[in-house]
Amino acid sequence: MTAPVPGPGALVSYIRTGSREARIAYRELPEKERLAYHATVERVFETAIAHHCGLYPSREEVYDLIKRTGERHPQYAGGTRRVILALVDGASSGGMSVRQVLTAQHLVIREVAKLHPDFLEAAETIVEPGLEFTGTDRQHAVSVTLRLDGGLHALELHRGAERMGVKTLATCLVRAWVEAEKQRWIRAKELGRHDDFPEIGSGKGGGDAHRHEAYSTGGLCRATVDRYGRLRAFTFMRTALFDDGRLALAAKIREAVTKAQAGAAAEAKAELEASR
Repeated sequence: MTAPVPGPGALVSYIRTGSREARIAYRELPEKERLAYHATVERVFETAIAHHCGLYPSREEVYDLIKRTGERHPQYAGGTRRVILALVDGASSGGMSVRQVLTAQHLVIREVAKLHPDFLEAAETIVEPGLEFTGTDRQHAVSVTLRLDGGLHALELHRGAERMGVKTLATCLVRAWVEAEKQRWIRAKELGRHDDFPEIGSGKGGGDAHRHEAYSTGGLCRATVDRYGRLRAFTFMRTALFDDGRLALAAKIREAVTKAQAGAAAEAKAELEASR
């Protein structure tokens, strides 16, 4: 059998086959590429946990996964437990080497793939680093990057944003989001995944006025998303925004948006369960 080529392709192979050769192929990568691979595994691991446990994992779901993975790989039971709890509870995974963390994360990813055929089927698109979509407003004040599922991946405020009024900056943020969403929607339709959203701006939402709001800690800003988690409005609650700098403000914006998306997802899940 041909050895898997180190990198994302090997991770896809491991998700689908559980091959040890695919799991350890990254060790042949040059240091710089190995660091990029570490980031990819971390992202896929977070996606796997969210896929299996949801946005608000119950203790039963978390510990069932810990038990299942530990029983399958008893020699790595402690490591898999620690990486799962580090992500879900913010517990410390200190004391583990980088290789131990990677091994544990791989094993958990594979276990989730065996439990969820849709995760297994979508391995390439989950791993593929190109499935992120960045939009920028016309004034290049804000950049928004979305994942294929529509979740916020990154948000940046660029130089010049400090000179904008609160309403103008909020408008730039929404416009950047719309540009990213247009790209995401097209690719989702091509792949047939996360493609149930109506095209933004098309008027095909059926007049759906459902919205979910969330505030950043301290109430500096408020994000409003629709039932699909797409940003529809953003409000700054005071005019002094940059006292702690652009990075701090961007973090507050991300926090509000992430909370709003999580709330919308929880509501959608509750509606689905109630309709069954």
